[in-house]
Amino acid sequence: MQGPFLGVAAALAGAFGGPVTLHHGTAQARDVVAVFRQVPRRVDGHNGVEIETLVPVLRAPRSELVDLSEGDLIDPKDGQIYRFLFLEESASPASDALVTAQLEEVPDDE
Repeated sequence: MQGPFLGVAAALAGAFGGPVTLHHGTAQARDVVAVFRQVPRRVDGHNGVEIETLVPVLRAPRSELVDLSEGDLIDPKDGQIYRFLFLEESASPASDALVTAQLEEVPDDE
């Protein structure tokens, strides 16, 4: 059932994304085309109160992000560096479906 979906992820990333540099824990970095943004998420705050915050995420075809490991660095060219936490799989059956990488901001002093 992936037939009608095949190739859509790359087209979306190309249309709405831009160049992002992935640093895989080595000196060798590579550029991919991906969509970087801050999305609203609800998290538990102090005293058990739920708050809404912005969380950095990166969306790209599965094949572009599959080799990321926890702690790898991401540079979306916005003046800030982010650390890769984990990958959220897509419900799409396409082999090149867009997946979401959860990120966290790396403090300037690291």
